[in-house]
Amino acid sequence: MLTVAIVTLLFVPVLLDRDDFPLATYPMYARQRAEVVAITTAVGVDATGGEQRLGLGIIGQTDDPLIAVGELRAAVRVGEADRRCAEIARRVDDPSIVGVLVVTERHDVVDHVKSGDGFREREVHAECDVPGGQS
Repeated sequence: MLTVAIVTLLFVPVLLDRDDFPLATYPMYARQRAEVVAITTAVGVDATGGEQRLGLGIIGQTDDPLIAVGELRAAVRVGEADRRCAEIARRVDDPSIVGVLVVTERHDVVDHVKSGDGFREREVHAECDVPGGQS
């Protein structure tokens, strides 16, 4: 009897089409995602123009990718990409990196899984020099 009651409670949000704590339909996992995703990030640029991915600690002083990307995306949205670029550049500790780009990249997730390359396009929001970087 207790098992039936618990199973019934689990289905209540679905039956009522209402999502509420503590019973949830977990909509963030139930929706189909787009095939092309946009990721706001920062990349390091060396003296030859080559690019290097920066770590989460340098981009957002965190080890959580959702926090790093979310804060950077918010800065871009409110027009503070230049300020964030300068903050990131001050944290760069690789002497080969002379500049930083704050970008939004679009990637095709399906192509990435199939071939390892799903890059589609990039929008540059800010570009700044690393203090003391070799030019």
